[in-house]
Amino acid sequence: MECPAVRLALAGLAVVFPTERTLPALAPRLGPFTDQHPGGTEIGDYVRFVLVLAAPDDAQTLMVTEQLTDAYWRGTARGAPAGPRALHLLGQVLARVGGELTRSHTRQ
Repeated sequence: MECPAVRLALAGLAVVFPTERTLPALAPRLGPFTDQHPGGTEIGDYVRFVLVLAAPDDAQTLMVTEQLTDAYWRGTARGAPAGPRALHLLGQVLARVGGELTRSHTRQ
């Protein structure tokens, strides 16, 4: 089984470069993360953000991007369109969460 950081990175890539097969597969594959990491935690919020991005709902994407920007990453440009803002935030979140997961995985 691959490192959890790799799994989350692949999920992020799936929403950036979606196909008919990748988006429907995200929810079942990310289920263990949503069970282990509740909302309000960095990993939990990242996983839920990826799932929001997988659903083509611009209003929901903008709302969640705003919430996460307020909670964690103030550097996301608020004047940019929702899609690019969400992808910028996704990269920031993955870098932070991926580093934490990689460190915890190597200690095991």
